[in-house]
Amino acid sequence: MTRPAIALDTTIASLGNAGPAVYITNLTRALQVRLRERLRPICTSFAARLGAARTVGDRARTLARDLWWHQVGVTRAARRAGCALLHAPAGLGPVRSTFPVVVTIHDLAVLRFPEMFRPWHGGYARWVLPRLARRARAVITGSAATKADLVNLLGIPPERVTVTPYGPSASSQQMAEGSSRGQDVRTRYALPERFVLAVGTIEPRKNLERLIDAMGRVAERSDARDAVLVHAGAPGWLSHELPDRTRGNCRVRFLGYVSDDDLAALYSLARCCAYPSLWEGFGFPVLEAMASGCPLLTSSVSSLPEVAGDAALLVEPTSTEEIADGLARLWTDEALRAGLVQRGIERAKAFSWERTAAETVAVYDAVLS
Repeated sequence: MTRPAIALDTTIASLGNAGPAVYITNLTRALQVRLRERLRPICTSFAARLGAARTVGDRARTLARDLWWHQVGVTRAARRAGCALLHAPAGLGPVRSTFPVVVTIHDLAVLRFPEMFRPWHGGYARWVLPRLARRARAVITGSAATKADLVNLLGIPPERVTVTPYGPSASSQQMAEGSSRGQDVRTRYALPERFVLAVGTIEPRKNLERLIDAMGRVAERSDARDAVLVHAGAPGWLSHELPDRTRGNCRVRFLGYVSDDDLAALYSLARCCAYPSLWEGFGFPVLEAMASGCPLLTSSVSSLPEVAGDAALLVEPTSTEEIADGLARLWTDEALRAGLVQRGIERAKAFSWERTAAETVAVYDAVLS
């Protein structure tokens, strides 16, 4: 007997390299191994890579995606593909269609911090997300923290929400000290011998302003005067101010977007990784840093303690002083660093995209049955 086909909307993976795109790309690969011909990826023609500044064409495509594709076109495409179920993996999908839908909701940051999102996206997502979550046959999310938000903020019955933790990138692994790959990356980016690595899209939610201020305090210490912050990540909403403001500051470097292979090398080269985000539904850099053997500082809020466990130094993200104290400890305390590296590598082994795919398929099967 032929089992029902699943439509997976991969549109958002075409727009950039932020968290949802990473999730969709890796989940698609893992699901293709498990489902084979049952998986039918679908995508709109209104998808094009986005930069920090939006052109007229970008805005037109955004409207077409949001108003046509996500609300009408995606369901028609799923039916044409002969599918019995649609997976909307980025929290965007039809709010009125009767077609069976499973939705992945990564976080509710757009409801908690509406001022930190582009006006159109913020308004659209705040309208769509609660309605889609309530009408979907099942909701998938990456953390128990986001599940609690879905239950408490949106009133979704807990039995309809499944937590399926995500996995690290394939290149996230500890690199041998002195490797030629590491030396190549150090030379190409003209990196200092020791640096703090920050990873993620440049946007207000990532808390980079406080992190930069904290680095300034660290560099005032006699035992950390060589401390430098290196940021790897694409520009996002309100991203131009920080690079402009720090231009000429020898303590801060912005590399822009780097490839997965280069990012893996950066984790291994860094003295530590700092990820004091204000709110995350999962936090890929946390998992990547642990898998790469990079001592980690991250926030004590949202999903971040859940993902990091005891393998990170946790700080209050709204306290510049706490961030600075944590960075200073990671910069100078070798015993602390060694303990975090060992615990991080062990903890990262519990996460994989194969596990994510298996648990996602279990959700599909439960809905279809």
